[in-house]
Amino acid sequence: MDFVRVVKNSDDLDNIIKLPKGLRNRKVEIIILPFNDQDMSSKDQQSLRGVLSSYKNEALQSQEKEAWSRAVMDNYDNH
Repeated sequence: MDFVRVVKNSDDLDNIIKLPKGLRNRKVEIIILPFNDQDMSSKDQQSLRGVLSSYKNEALQSQEKEAWSRAVMDNYDNH
C-alpha cells in the first residue's frame, strides 16, 4: 500500500485544514493513506437514528409536537 508521511509546520496547513489551537504553530506529522470505499460498507455503518435509539424516552414522545411552541412561549412570554 502506498502512503505518504511528512513532518511539516502546522502553519503551512492553515489554508488547507482547520487545526485545533493545540496544534497551531507546531510541527505536525501528516500521514496520507488511500481511502477505500469498501471500508465504509453499509453493513458496518449504523444510522444516527439507530445510534441514538438507546436515549429515546417513549413517555415524552407524545409531547414532541408541542415542544417547540411551548419552549418559545416559556422563553419569551415572561420577558
